[in-house]
Amino acid sequence: MNKVLEELKAVQGVSGVLILDLERRVTYQLLPAHFEKDNLRSLASALLELSQKYNEPVRIDLKFDNGMAFFTRFNQRAVLIYGRPGLNLPLLKLVVRSSIRTIERKLEMKVKKTKEKPEEGKSTPFAKTYVQTLVEALNQLAEAYKKFTGDYLLTQNLRLAREKLLKEFPYLSNFYVDNNGMISQAKDTQELVRKDAVFSFSRWAFMLTELSCEISPRIAELNIRDLTKEMAEKLEEMEFYQFYENKKTEKSLLGF
Repeated sequence: MNKVLEELKAVQGVSGVLILDLERRVTYQLLPAHFEKDNLRSLASALLELSQKYNEPVRIDLKFDNGMAFFTRFNQRAVLIYGRPGLNLPLLKLVVRSSIRTIERKLEMKVKKTKEKPEEGKSTPFAKTYVQTLVEALNQLAEAYKKFTGDYLLTQNLRLAREKLLKEFPYLSNFYVDNNGMISQAKDTQELVRKDAVFSFSRWAFMLTELSCEISPRIAELNIRDLTKEMAEKLEEMEFYQFYENKKTEKSLLGF
């Protein structure tokens, strides 16, 4: 999906791209670095509201005093692309037309994977290497945050975040935080729920970041993908980043 976003963003005059999966209520975006979280939430909500007005495929050109935008909805997907007054709309529409099939295919694959995931309470085997990747990713974040918070406060934040999430995500009871602020698996459980594993760790990472930012606001400037780049491919495959990013823009993945 990142490649599609980059292709759309590369069109002359494009400032940002937002893709909304209406079925899963998940957003994919490539926006300017200075774009604030509240603005993204508002933009996503506006795109959802606009999409709900049309039940059939539609394409609309939008013009503003300081720029213009292009909106299109097809099936259960919606795309909003905005840019400067010099936005090359004809070229953009060609790129969008060629990208629609790719967007559909990628999102259909994600929907299929979601439907194939086990129901709540049911367990399926989950490769130990993936669990180890999640643990390692959170330990990488913790190690980076220690430079700003110190070992003691970081350890306390890891434990506090876990305690706050245990009721909603009992899966985290499988792990503990030692006195050095390192996460380890407490139980060698063979049957693990994939959705619980990835979603739980993405929430743990998010809450750790929130708590650590209260101590040192500079942590907010760090990029989770950069901090975990060594295992980025596996995390991307598990949709860890997507869960984390959606939590940044909303309080849950259930809607706006």
